[in-house]
Amino acid sequence: MDDSINQSDFESKHNERFHLKGKSSLKNLSNKKKKILLIGPQTELLSAERSFMAPALGVIRLAGYLNKKGHYAKSFEPNLPMLTNKGPFLEEILKSEKWDIIGFSILEETFIHDIKNMQLAEKICPDAIFIAGGIEAQFNYQNVLDKTPCKFVIISEGEKSLLALANGELINNIPGIVFKNSSVPLDQETFDFATSAIEWESLPYEEYWDYYLKKYGDKVTNEIINEIHTIRVFSRNRCPIGCKFCSSTNQITWGSGQKVPVISASEDTLIHNIKRIVASHPRVRTIYLTDDDFCIDKKSVIRFCQKVIDQKFKNLTFMAFCRASDATEEMFTWMKKANFRRLNIGIESFSDKVLSEMNKRCTAEENHYCLNLAKKIGVGAYCNIIVTTPDSTLEDVEATVNATYKYTQDPFFHVGVTLGIKPLKGTEYYETFSDYRTRIIPIENTKFHLKYDDLIYSKDHRVKELQIRYWNEIDSYITKEREKKDIRHGNARNLSALKITFLKKIIKDIKYKKKINKNILHDNLKVSDPYNERQTVDIDINVEYKAKKKSRYGSWA
Repeated sequence: MDDSINQSDFESKHNERFHLKGKSSLKNLSNKKKKILLIGPQTELLSAERSFMAPALGVIRLAGYLNKKGHYAKSFEPNLPMLTNKGPFLEEILKSEKWDIIGFSILEETFIHDIKNMQLAEKICPDAIFIAGGIEAQFNYQNVLDKTPCKFVIISEGEKSLLALANGELINNIPGIVFKNSSVPLDQETFDFATSAIEWESLPYEEYWDYYLKKYGDKVTNEIINEIHTIRVFSRNRCPIGCKFCSSTNQITWGSGQKVPVISASEDTLIHNIKRIVASHPRVRTIYLTDDDFCIDKKSVIRFCQKVIDQKFKNLTFMAFCRASDATEEMFTWMKKANFRRLNIGIESFSDKVLSEMNKRCTAEENHYCLNLAKKIGVGAYCNIIVTTPDSTLEDVEATVNATYKYTQDPFFHVGVTLGIKPLKGTEYYETFSDYRTRIIPIENTKFHLKYDDLIYSKDHRVKELQIRYWNEIDSYITKEREKKDIRHGNARNLSALKITFLKKIIKDIKYKKKINKNILHDNLKVSDPYNERQTVDIDINVEYKAKKKSRYGSWA
């Protein structure tokens, strides 16, 4: 146990708060109803507007689960009032009840804003028990415990642990808490129950949709309406593949301390939830199946498509995530019949060497086959490309950039371009490499700073030069080109074409010059820089940090 975690003190406060003595059990506390507030991640306004934000299903699922188990639980989505400037706001929600437990879902990119919400909650509800969950809390729990009012972190799936806490069980007896570094993986029954507990009928999707439609004004197209009028659904607890840059698998397996089985909701359960959604939100155009790999079980996908066709949903389209290695003509044909309008395909690279390095378990040939098959069948394809990796050479990068360029020139495809690997906690890349591009941001009203690692630099000097040049110059290049070509809407196709074109220019510059610009390789950091660490760190000295200047269109890198 870390010295900063005083379990006995917290346990004492917990037991006093819930009036517990000795060994308490679920049985003798089942009639004590707790008031529980669960708060979703607080996104930046610009990010929210770009991504067509929707309610955070994680906290909504937990709230529904706790309500069905006899407690009073409420979820709060902080992004909606931020976007619409209409209440209820967080302050109003905090004052509306005497909350026993207040939980926060934390992501790395939202942490700085989540802390502000925690500070507000602590001011208004000082007697509540504060807890945290989510990827950032799980993999960086010590910083959460040290820098926030949260004295308790739930790791991995939170249903059983949070219920035990709400039921008043002694902290020392609850699995899934930070002190034990072990959680309880969900079984099929609990997963089905928690998924069905989502209160689709009460979620304020229409308010999101109205906001975005107002933002677009008279430039609204049918495609934009389809994008905006989307409701996200998930049916699987995890992806079993284990790509080195992804933390979703490790979040569950690391948290539970054991191999966790893949659990999927049945096709009938999915159809039942979709019918509920359509009935309560008649304006919905798209159901977005956000499992990391919805298509991993091809037979199940085909059965689902057949059931969708039988339902004859009016004007309803579907989107899903898919791996290139999943692609078959039979499955894609059924998905087309069921009105799947887009597949998000994790291509990442067109270099076999890089794909092997990532543990993608697919080949460049399979990537091309999947994309060409999608075009042949007529199922829209959105693919993501990661241009650089820690071990990639300039030749690897060039192969991916050249292949990607062809797809950005074809209007059938939508391509997302990411410069490199972000060192996400819980990933194999995070554990293996430590040369990062980093931002240092102070936490208001505290002595602490947060450190964000944005990119793993390549070990190849030429690729590192490419990364740094791209990072420093891409905003000004895109701004100039958009103004020149009068590109108003920053959709994926337009932006990716510009990014890839710029990358081709940088590769050409680096290939044909005689000397590497060694000065640029240091960027704004030095190898010995104390801030170039993998964990968020406390800063004891004054940090002179200059934020990257954003264009009037925002930062597109």
